[in-house]
Amino acid sequence: MKRALRILLFVVVGLLVVFALFSTAHLVVVKGQVEREGLEMPIFIPELETTTSLEILPLFEAEALNEDLEKGHGVSYLVRTDQASIILDLGMNPPDTVLPYFLRNFGTLKQDWETLDAIVISHPHPDHVGGNQAWQHDSFTLGDFRLPLSGITFYTPIPMTYPGATLVYAQEPALVAPDIATTGVLSYVEVFPLSLLEPKGHEQALVVRVEGEGLVVITGCGHPGLQRLVERAEALYREPVVGVVGGLHYGNASAADLQPEIEFLAERQPGLVALSPHDSLPAAIQTFADAFPQAYQEIKVGQAIQFP
Repeated sequence: MKRALRILLFVVVGLLVVFALFSTAHLVVVKGQVEREGLEMPIFIPELETTTSLEILPLFEAEALNEDLEKGHGVSYLVRTDQASIILDLGMNPPDTVLPYFLRNFGTLKQDWETLDAIVISHPHPDHVGGNQAWQHDSFTLGDFRLPLSGITFYTPIPMTYPGATLVYAQEPALVAPDIATTGVLSYVEVFPLSLLEPKGHEQALVVRVEGEGLVVITGCGHPGLQRLVERAEALYREPVVGVVGGLHYGNASAADLQPEIEFLAERQPGLVALSPHDSLPAAIQTFADAFPQAYQEIKVGQAIQFP
Protein backbone atom coordinates (compact mmCIF):
# COMPACT_ATOMS: atom_id res chain seq x y z
CA MET A 1 0.00 0.00 0.00
CA LYS A 2 2.80 2.42 0.94
CA ARG A 3 4.62 1.55 -2.28
CA ALA A 4 1.50 2.35 -4.31
CA LEU A 5 1.09 5.69 -2.53
CA ARG A 6 4.74 6.58 -3.21
CA ILE A 7 4.30 5.76 -6.90
CA LEU A 8 1.12 7.83 -7.06
CA LEU A 9 2.83 10.75 -5.33
CA PHE A 10 5.77 10.48 -7.74
CA VAL A 11 3.42 10.53 -10.73
CA VAL A 12 1.48 13.54 -9.38
CA VAL A 13 4.66 15.50 -8.67
CA GLY A 14 5.99 14.64 -12.10
CA LEU A 15 2.81 15.83 -13.77
CA LEU A 16 2.92 19.08 -11.79
CA VAL A 17 6.53 19.67 -12.83
CA VAL A 18 5.71 19.01 -16.49
CA PHE A 19 2.69 21.31 -16.28
CA ALA A 20 4.77 24.06 -14.65
CA LEU A 21 7.48 23.79 -17.32
CA PHE A 22 4.89 23.82 -20.10
CA SER A 23 3.08 26.80 -18.58
CA THR A 24 6.32 28.76 -18.20
CA ALA A 25 7.36 28.08 -21.78
CA HIS A 26 3.92 28.95 -23.07
CA LEU A 27 3.89 32.17 -21.04
CA VAL A 28 7.14 33.24 -22.69
CA VAL A 29 5.56 32.65 -26.12
CA VAL A 30 2.42 34.62 -25.19
CA LYS A 31 4.47 37.52 -23.81
CA GLY A 32 6.38 37.64 -27.07
CA GLN A 33 3.13 37.73 -29.06
CA VAL A 34 1.75 40.54 -26.88
CA GLU A 35 4.94 42.59 -27.28
CA ARG A 36 4.94 42.19 -31.07
CA GLU A 37 1.26 43.09 -31.32
CA GLY A 38 1.91 46.15 -29.16
CA LEU A 39 4.20 47.53 -31.85
CA GLU A 40 1.54 47.34 -34.56
CA MET A 41 -0.44 50.48 -35.34
CA PRO A 42 -4.01 50.39 -36.67
CA ILE A 43 -4.49 50.73 -40.40
CA PHE A 44 -7.44 53.10 -40.04
CA ILE A 45 -7.72 55.85 -37.44
CA PRO A 46 -11.16 57.49 -37.18
CA GLU A 47 -11.31 61.27 -36.89
CA LEU A 48 -12.17 62.27 -33.34
CA GLU A 49 -13.96 65.54 -32.63
CA THR A 50 -13.52 67.55 -29.45
CA THR A 51 -15.90 68.02 -26.55
CA THR A 52 -15.99 71.06 -24.29
CA SER A 53 -16.95 68.98 -21.27
CA LEU A 54 -16.64 65.44 -19.96
CA GLU A 55 -18.61 63.80 -17.15
CA ILE A 56 -18.07 60.26 -15.89
CA LEU A 57 -20.74 58.97 -13.51
CA PRO A 58 -19.87 55.60 -11.90
CA LEU A 59 -22.91 53.30 -12.01
CA PHE A 60 -21.19 50.37 -10.30
CA GLU A 61 -17.95 50.25 -8.35
CA ALA A 62 -16.36 49.02 -5.14
CA GLU A 63 -17.29 52.23 -3.32
CA ALA A 64 -20.56 54.20 -3.31
CA LEU A 65 -21.61 57.70 -2.31
CA ASN A 66 -24.35 56.45 0.01
CA GLU A 67 -26.19 53.32 1.18
CA ASP A 68 -29.00 53.76 -1.36
CA LEU A 69 -26.62 52.74 -4.12
CA GLU A 70 -25.42 49.21 -4.89
CA LYS A 71 -21.68 48.58 -4.81
CA GLY A 72 -19.37 45.62 -5.28
CA HIS A 73 -16.56 44.13 -7.33
CA GLY A 74 -16.93 45.39 -10.89
CA VAL A 75 -17.12 48.46 -13.09
CA SER A 76 -19.78 50.40 -14.95
CA TYR A 77 -19.43 54.06 -15.93
CA LEU A 78 -21.85 56.45 -17.63
CA VAL A 79 -19.78 58.74 -19.87
CA ARG A 80 -21.22 62.02 -21.15
CA THR A 81 -19.76 64.45 -23.68
CA ASP A 82 -21.20 67.28 -25.77
CA GLN A 83 -22.50 64.82 -28.34
CA ALA A 84 -23.09 61.49 -26.63
CA SER A 85 -24.07 59.49 -23.58
CA ILE A 86 -22.60 55.99 -23.35
CA ILE A 87 -21.97 53.26 -20.80
CA LEU A 88 -18.62 51.52 -20.34
CA ASP A 89 -19.04 48.01 -18.88
CA LEU A 90 -21.90 46.41 -16.96
CA GLY A 91 -20.42 45.45 -13.60
CA MET A 92 -20.99 42.20 -11.72
CA ASN A 93 -24.17 40.60 -10.36
CA PRO A 94 -25.04 37.52 -8.29
CA PRO A 95 -26.58 34.62 -10.28
CA ASP A 96 -30.17 35.10 -11.45
CA THR A 97 -30.21 38.83 -10.70
CA VAL A 98 -33.42 40.23 -12.19
CA LEU A 99 -32.25 43.82 -12.50
CA PRO A 100 -28.46 44.26 -12.72
CA TYR A 101 -26.86 46.46 -10.10
CA PHE A 102 -25.68 49.05 -12.61
CA LEU A 103 -29.27 49.43 -13.84
CA ARG A 104 -30.60 49.70 -10.30
CA ASN A 105 -28.18 52.54 -9.69
CA PHE A 106 -29.02 54.01 -13.10
CA GLY A 107 -32.62 54.30 -11.92
CA THR A 108 -31.78 55.47 -8.41
CA LEU A 109 -29.65 58.24 -9.91
CA LYS A 110 -32.59 59.17 -12.17
CA GLN A 111 -30.78 58.71 -15.47
CA ASP A 112 -32.69 58.57 -18.76
CA TRP A 113 -32.24 55.42 -20.88
CA GLU A 114 -33.66 57.22 -23.90
CA THR A 115 -30.57 59.47 -24.05
CA LEU A 116 -28.15 56.55 -24.28
CA ASP A 117 -26.26 56.15 -27.56
CA ALA A 118 -23.97 53.16 -27.04
CA ILE A 119 -22.59 50.59 -24.62
CA VAL A 120 -18.93 49.55 -24.72
CA ILE A 121 -17.51 46.38 -23.17
CA SER A 122 -13.86 46.95 -22.27
CA HIS A 123 -13.00 43.25 -21.90
CA PRO A 124 -14.87 39.98 -21.37
CA HIS A 125 -14.31 39.37 -17.65
CA PRO A 126 -17.26 38.47 -15.39
CA ASP A 127 -17.07 41.73 -13.40
CA HIS A 128 -17.42 43.78 -16.59
CA VAL A 129 -20.09 41.84 -18.52
CA GLY A 130 -22.54 41.35 -15.64
CA GLY A 131 -21.54 38.01 -14.14
CA ASN A 132 -20.16 34.52 -14.62
CA GLN A 133 -23.05 33.13 -16.65
CA ALA A 134 -22.79 35.86 -19.28
CA TRP A 135 -19.01 35.49 -19.37
CA GLN A 136 -19.22 31.73 -19.92
CA HIS A 137 -21.37 32.32 -23.02
CA ASP A 138 -19.30 35.15 -24.54
CA SER A 139 -22.14 37.52 -23.82
CA PHE A 140 -23.23 40.17 -21.34
CA THR A 141 -26.39 40.62 -19.33
CA LEU A 142 -29.02 43.28 -18.89
CA GLY A 143 -31.10 40.93 -16.73
CA ASP A 144 -34.87 41.08 -17.10
CA PHE A 145 -34.60 44.44 -18.82
CA ARG A 146 -37.53 45.40 -21.03
CA LEU A 147 -36.62 48.81 -22.43
CA PRO A 148 -35.86 48.91 -26.18
CA LEU A 149 -32.32 48.39 -27.43
CA SER A 150 -32.97 50.01 -30.81
CA GLY A 151 -30.69 52.96 -31.39
CA ILE A 152 -28.05 51.61 -28.98
CA THR A 153 -24.94 50.00 -30.45
CA PHE A 154 -22.82 47.63 -28.38
CA TYR A 155 -19.06 47.66 -29.02
CA THR A 156 -17.25 44.48 -27.94
CA PRO A 157 -13.54 43.51 -27.81
CA ILE A 158 -14.25 39.93 -28.91
CA PRO A 159 -17.14 38.47 -30.93
CA MET A 160 -20.13 38.39 -28.56
CA THR A 161 -23.85 37.70 -28.80
CA TYR A 162 -26.97 39.19 -27.23
CA PRO A 163 -30.58 38.78 -28.45
CA GLY A 164 -31.97 41.86 -30.16
CA ALA A 165 -28.82 43.96 -29.81
CA THR A 166 -26.76 45.64 -32.51
CA LEU A 167 -23.22 44.41 -31.90
CA VAL A 168 -19.99 45.77 -33.35
CA TYR A 169 -16.80 43.79 -32.90
CA ALA A 170 -13.90 45.94 -34.03
CA GLN A 171 -10.24 45.19 -33.35
CA GLU A 172 -9.32 48.55 -34.83
CA PRO A 173 -10.17 51.89 -33.16
CA ALA A 174 -13.85 52.74 -33.61
CA LEU A 175 -15.92 55.88 -33.21
CA VAL A 176 -18.51 55.24 -30.54
CA ALA A 177 -19.71 58.83 -30.99
CA PRO A 178 -18.26 61.83 -32.85
CA ASP A 179 -16.26 62.78 -29.73
CA ILE A 180 -15.65 59.32 -28.18
CA ALA A 181 -13.44 56.61 -29.70
CA THR A 182 -12.02 53.28 -28.63
CA THR A 183 -8.30 52.61 -28.53
CA GLY A 184 -8.81 49.49 -30.56
CA VAL A 185 -8.28 46.09 -28.94
CA LEU A 186 -4.95 45.59 -27.15
CA SER A 187 -3.80 42.15 -26.09
CA TYR A 188 -2.23 41.30 -22.73
CA VAL A 189 -1.11 38.25 -20.79
CA GLU A 190 -4.29 37.02 -19.11
CA VAL A 191 -4.59 36.95 -15.33
CA PHE A 192 -4.65 33.68 -13.38
CA PRO A 193 -6.81 31.56 -13.23
CA LEU A 194 -8.48 32.82 -16.44
CA SER A 195 -5.13 32.23 -18.17
CA LEU A 196 -5.73 28.49 -17.81
CA LEU A 197 -8.60 28.85 -20.29
CA GLU A 198 -7.15 31.55 -22.53
CA PRO A 199 -3.54 32.73 -22.09
CA LYS A 200 -4.07 36.01 -23.93
CA GLY A 201 -6.70 38.60 -23.03
CA HIS A 202 -8.16 41.43 -25.12
CA GLU A 203 -9.15 44.88 -23.86
CA GLN A 204 -10.16 48.24 -25.29
CA ALA A 205 -10.41 51.60 -23.56
CA LEU A 206 -12.14 54.87 -24.43
CA VAL A 207 -10.46 58.04 -25.65
CA VAL A 208 -12.10 61.46 -25.35
CA ARG A 209 -10.54 64.65 -26.75
CA VAL A 210 -11.38 67.58 -24.48
CA GLU A 211 -11.14 70.97 -26.16
CA GLY A 212 -8.21 73.06 -24.97
CA GLU A 213 -6.97 70.27 -22.67
CA GLY A 214 -5.97 67.06 -24.43
CA LEU A 215 -6.94 63.39 -24.33
CA VAL A 216 -8.64 61.50 -21.51
CA VAL A 217 -8.36 57.70 -21.40
CA ILE A 218 -11.15 55.80 -19.62
CA THR A 219 -10.40 52.18 -18.76
CA GLY A 220 -12.23 49.13 -17.46
CA CYS A 221 -9.29 47.30 -15.92
CA GLY A 222 -6.29 48.60 -17.82
CA HIS A 223 -4.76 45.14 -18.20
CA PRO A 224 -2.53 46.25 -21.12
CA GLY A 225 -0.88 48.70 -18.70
CA LEU A 226 -0.92 52.45 -18.20
CA GLN A 227 1.98 53.13 -20.52
CA ARG A 228 0.64 51.09 -23.44
CA LEU A 229 -2.82 52.64 -23.17
CA VAL A 230 -1.52 56.20 -22.93
CA GLU A 231 0.96 55.74 -25.76
CA ARG A 232 -1.70 54.16 -27.96
CA ALA A 233 -4.07 57.11 -27.43
CA GLU A 234 -1.31 59.63 -28.10
CA ALA A 235 -0.15 57.79 -31.23
CA LEU A 236 -3.72 57.75 -32.56
CA TYR A 237 -4.58 61.39 -31.96
CA ARG A 238 -1.26 63.24 -31.71
CA GLU A 239 -2.10 65.00 -28.46
CA PRO A 240 -0.94 64.38 -24.89
CA VAL A 241 -3.03 62.33 -22.51
CA VAL A 242 -3.99 64.68 -19.67
CA GLY A 243 -6.47 62.41 -17.91
CA VAL A 244 -6.71 58.77 -16.87
CA VAL A 245 -9.84 57.34 -15.23
CA GLY A 246 -10.72 53.78 -14.28
CA GLY A 247 -9.13 50.45 -13.49
CA LEU A 248 -5.38 49.91 -13.72
CA HIS A 249 -5.10 46.66 -11.77
CA TYR A 250 -2.46 47.85 -9.31
CA GLY A 251 -3.77 45.67 -6.49
CA ASN A 252 -1.56 46.09 -3.42
CA ALA A 253 1.41 47.56 -5.30
CA SER A 254 3.74 49.59 -3.10
CA ALA A 255 4.70 53.24 -3.61
CA ALA A 256 8.11 52.08 -4.86
CA ASP A 257 6.48 49.74 -7.39
CA LEU A 258 4.25 52.54 -8.63
CA GLN A 259 6.98 55.19 -8.94
CA PRO A 260 7.79 54.47 -12.62
CA GLU A 261 4.07 54.68 -13.47
CA ILE A 262 3.71 57.97 -11.61
CA GLU A 263 6.80 59.46 -13.26
CA PHE A 264 5.50 58.42 -16.68
CA LEU A 265 2.14 60.09 -16.05
CA ALA A 266 3.68 63.15 -14.36
CA GLU A 267 5.53 64.00 -17.59
CA ARG A 268 2.12 64.86 -19.06
CA GLN A 269 1.06 67.11 -16.16
CA PRO A 270 -2.39 65.50 -15.97
CA GLY A 271 -5.45 67.48 -15.02
CA LEU A 272 -7.49 64.40 -14.13
CA VAL A 273 -6.47 61.19 -12.37
CA ALA A 274 -8.96 58.72 -10.87
CA LEU A 275 -8.21 55.08 -10.01
CA SER A 276 -10.86 52.41 -9.68
CA PRO A 277 -11.06 50.84 -6.21
CA HIS A 278 -12.34 47.60 -7.75
CA ASP A 279 -8.82 46.50 -8.73
CA SER A 280 -6.46 48.81 -6.81
CA LEU A 281 -6.28 48.70 -3.02
CA PRO A 282 -6.38 51.86 -0.84
CA ALA A 283 -2.59 52.14 -0.48
CA ALA A 284 -2.06 52.21 -4.26
CA ILE A 285 -4.89 54.70 -4.71
CA GLN A 286 -3.49 56.94 -1.99
CA THR A 287 -0.08 56.88 -3.68
CA PHE A 288 -1.63 58.33 -6.84
CA ALA A 289 -3.75 60.80 -4.88
CA ASP A 290 -0.63 62.06 -3.10
CA ALA A 291 1.32 62.29 -6.36
CA PHE A 292 -1.42 64.29 -8.14
CA PRO A 293 -3.25 66.24 -5.40
CA GLN A 294 -4.70 68.88 -7.74
CA ALA A 295 -5.85 66.40 -10.38
CA TYR A 296 -7.07 63.47 -8.32
CA GLN A 297 -10.79 62.63 -8.05
CA GLU A 298 -12.33 59.68 -6.20
CA ILE A 299 -14.36 57.04 -7.97
CA LYS A 300 -17.60 56.24 -6.16
CA VAL A 301 -21.01 55.16 -7.44
CA GLY A 302 -23.17 58.26 -7.76
CA GLN A 303 -20.33 60.79 -7.56
CA ALA A 304 -19.76 62.43 -10.93
CA ILE A 305 -16.23 63.07 -12.18
CA GLN A 306 -16.02 66.32 -14.12
CA PHE A 307 -13.32 67.51 -16.53
CA PRO A 308 -12.21 70.19 -16.99
